[in-house]
Amino acid sequence: MKNTYLKRTICTALAGLMMAMTACGNVTEERESPASTSKDTTSSANNEEPTTTSGETSDEPVSNLSVEPLSSVKLEKNETQPDDDFNSSYKDYAAEFFKTTCAEDIKAGKNVMVSPESVMMALGMTANGAKGETLSQMETALGGQGIDAINKAMQYRMTKFMNSEDVSFNVANSVWVRDDADRIQMKQSFCDKVKAAYNADTYLAPFDDTTLNDINNWVSNNTHQMIPNILDEITYDAVAYLVNAMAFEGEWAEKYEDNQVNEDDKFTNSKGEEEKVTMLYSEENGYFEDENTTGFLKYYSGGEYAFMAMLPSEGTDIADYVANMDGAKLNKLWSSAYGDVNVCIPEFTYDYGKELSGDLKAMGMNAPFEEIADFSDMAETSSGALYISRVIHKTHIELDRKGTKAAAATIVEMKDEACMEPIVTKEVYLNRPFVYAIIDTESGTPIFMGAVNTING
Repeated sequence: MKNTYLKRTICTALAGLMMAMTACGNVTEERESPASTSKDTTSSANNEEPTTTSGETSDEPVSNLSVEPLSSVKLEKNETQPDDDFNSSYKDYAAEFFKTTCAEDIKAGKNVMVSPESVMMALGMTANGAKGETLSQMETALGGQGIDAINKAMQYRMTKFMNSEDVSFNVANSVWVRDDADRIQMKQSFCDKVKAAYNADTYLAPFDDTTLNDINNWVSNNTHQMIPNILDEITYDAVAYLVNAMAFEGEWAEKYEDNQVNEDDKFTNSKGEEEKVTMLYSEENGYFEDENTTGFLKYYSGGEYAFMAMLPSEGTDIADYVANMDGAKLNKLWSSAYGDVNVCIPEFTYDYGKELSGDLKAMGMNAPFEEIADFSDMAETSSGALYISRVIHKTHIELDRKGTKAAAATIVEMKDEACMEPIVTKEVYLNRPFVYAIIDTESGTPIFMGAVNTING
């Protein structure tokens, strides 16, 4: 009890000192909600000339800014493709992430879909504020590449996605920070870096219901309304959110004719039960196989993107199949695709969502979720603590005779060790049976004790 009181006293004193030091320069202005605008947060930046970010040092002073966005730099162009080493490590990460996050749901017979890309963008942004073991564990979980390589690869892929001509591909990133300089102050170098590499604007926000709606509306807009919300609540100890949203809409390169569509076909589910489905039949060029897989590639318009179907051998449990998947297998199947093949695909649509903190810990990312995490390159907090509390991931997919629509959103919630708990007004209404006592206040011993079950009895 005494330690708690002392801790709160010290924190309160520090907060007061910080307020006195920053009062002169901390001016709050009326700001338009970023979620209320229709401006495309990514595509316009692709035509800008590269801008060099400001220099960074570990002891750089913290910027106390109160207008949004907090960075004026532009997304830097990067037309250099990631090398084979990065692509190999990404496939390893994607396979590990998929089987770690989805294994249990697959065993339970559920439909699953995750976006390794969306998660890498959200965690990649976050890792730019990490140091030491915290950064090292995040880099390992994301495939083993250094944060600079991740930044460059994500920068290139964003540019590629947004410049696609034959499919619609929207990618957007943002950072939302509690507008309370007594609790958190962002590093200017961090705001500049995530803007230059991920085109992520950093916004100060009150972290009330308005902010909750703004974040959810931002995600909905940037996933073309396929994911209407990502965040359920903003807790008192949340001080920042790093968000990725993406939406893909592609038509098939080869359109289905009416005679290729069977609306009264059958699909046998994981329980062995037959389901009535609409099946799409076609001939494709892109067959592959290995010891327990047959599959194919079906291309979207323009050929830059394809649907990769992998069918486990008859009698192979799909959960066991996924458990043995790795980056090398994915690469072997993809790279060996060749030759004609007759195929059919069922039309389907579903949503999937999961909180990923347990899965990411299982992939070796423990330190970022602990209060001793080092995110000092991101911000300073009055409590000295800043760590990841939740990573929420949601996806949506629609596949039909026209093509595919898919969306993903990932949000990383950062918390501090709040010095003061919110004041909550307590209520006790003796409007039902209760127990009571009359006590000696010097010793606390009861002189009388009783219980009331009725007033008129």
